[in-house]
Amino acid sequence: MEFNKKVVLRNLKALEAEIKNRVAEAAAGDVTDVSIDDLMADCKAEDKMNEDLMFVRGLMDDIECDRITEFPMVERTNLMSGKTYLEDEDTPLSCSPASETYWSM
Repeated sequence: MEFNKKVVLRNLKALEAEIKNRVAEAAAGDVTDVSIDDLMADCKAEDKMNEDLMFVRGLMDDIECDRITEFPMVERTNLMSGKTYLEDEDTPLSCSPASETYWSM
């Protein structure tokens, strides 16, 4: 599936800014009357946000350098509604609304 490079990069830059804001908010949090478990959970959340930020920046770099020129998608039909939609080629059956397994879980 072809995509508009400028639109994707604009959306990724907005996502990058949002993640950076959340990382900054997490880092500036008030530490008074907070348990160790809460601090550990906050650290894990901040680590996850930093990991997400690195992924978004890598994806932006790949798109800007034309290492990614298309996202392979397939058209499937939702088993319950009958509507068609696009999903990744390698989507597991248990995660695809086009399969009975998805709806029986």
